[in-house]
Amino acid sequence: MARTLILWNQIDEDIYEIYRRDGVRGPDWDPTLTFEPWDSLEDEMQLIVRSLEEGGHTVTVVNVRDTFHVLLDAIDREKPDVVMNLVEFFHNDPEQEHHVPAIFELLNMPYTGNRPLSLSMCQKKPQAKALMTAAGVRVPRGMLIDLGQPGATFPAKVELRYPMIVKPAFDDASCGIDTGSVVHDRAALEARVMRMWRDHKMASLVEEYIEGREIHCAILGDKPLPLYEMQFMGGVDEDNRPLPHIITYKAKWDPYSRDHHAIEGRCPVPDLEPETVAHIEQTALAAYRALTCRDYARVDMRLVPETGEVFVLEVNPNPDLADSCAFAASARASGRTYGQMIREILDMALARAVAPKVDRKGFDTLLTDYLENKKKRAAGEE
Repeated sequence: MARTLILWNQIDEDIYEIYRRDGVRGPDWDPTLTFEPWDSLEDEMQLIVRSLEEGGHTVTVVNVRDTFHVLLDAIDREKPDVVMNLVEFFHNDPEQEHHVPAIFELLNMPYTGNRPLSLSMCQKKPQAKALMTAAGVRVPRGMLIDLGQPGATFPAKVELRYPMIVKPAFDDASCGIDTGSVVHDRAALEARVMRMWRDHKMASLVEEYIEGREIHCAILGDKPLPLYEMQFMGGVDEDNRPLPHIITYKAKWDPYSRDHHAIEGRCPVPDLEPETVAHIEQTALAAYRALTCRDYARVDMRLVPETGEVFVLEVNPNPDLADSCAFAASARASGRTYGQMIREILDMALARAVAPKVDRKGFDTLLTDYLENKKKRAAGEE
C-alpha cells in the first residue's frame, strides 16, 4: 500500500461553509424550495481520504494555500510514494494549473491525472479546438477575438451564423458564462466581447451556438463510462427573460440560483440508440487522445438529434471528483463505488511508478550507438 499525499489549493473561505453556517436552506426567489448546501471542499477532501484509507493506503492531506514552498515542503517532509494532484489553480490563475504537475515531473514523483501539456492545451480553448479539428474531431465553427492586442479592433465581418455563444478563450469551469452569453445579433455580439475584455481581461472565443442535447462522456483509464446528460428544464432569469440552454457559471456552482434549478442531470442516458452511444464515445475518445489526456477526463458535447452530428464543446482533464458531480455519477453508473473510482485513479499513477523507464532518447541514442560501434570497430581491428 502507498504513502499518499493529497495536495489541493484553497485560500478564501468556502462559500458552502458560509451557507451552512448562516442556515441558508433555500433561494429567495422560491420559498417552497428547501435543500441542504453542497459539501464543502474540506468535506470532499475527507471523502477522498476515507476512500483511499479503505484501500489500505496511508494518506496525508495538505492545502497548499497558494504557496509554492508549502507544496514543496509537503513533498519533502512526507516523502510520499504518490501524489494525488487536486490543485486546479495557482495565484488565482487557472492557467497556472499545469505548472503544478510540472514540479512533480521534475522531482520524478508519481502523481495522478493529466500531464502539464494536456492541462495547458485544454485551458487554451482555441488551440485545443485546432488540435481536435486536425484530428478529425468535429467542433463548432468559431473565431478568436482579442481586443487586448495593440491596435485591435472588432472584425469588420464575422463569418459565423447567429446565434453565437461568447466564451472566455483561456478559462474553464464555465467562468465568464452567464445568461447573456448567447447572442443573436451584431450589437449584442460586440457588447459581449467588449464585456469579456472589460470584466475578465480576456480574449473571447466566439462560436456558432449548437442547439441540441448536452451529453458528457467521462473517461477513466482511457475507457468511456456511461454517458451523462444535462437536461435543460426552461425557466426565466431575474429579469424574466427565458434562460438559454447552456451551463452557466451559476448553474454549476450556485445552488441557490435560477440557473442551477434550470438544469437536471441524468445518468445513464436511457433513450439513445446503441449506434448513437458508440458514435458519441468514439468522438469523446478521439478528442481525449488529440489532447494527449490520460487517467481521467470529461468530454462535453452537443448531439444534434435531427442529424446525429456530435460536436465537442470542451475537454476537461482532471475534472471535479466531488461525489455530487457528473464524473462520479458516471462512475457509479458503471458499477463502481465512489471509493473504487478514487482508488482506480490512484492505482494508475502507482502503475506508472513501477513501469520500466526508457532512458535512451534523442542525442543519447546517437551517442550510445556511436560508442558501441566504435567498440566493435576497435575489436575488429584487433
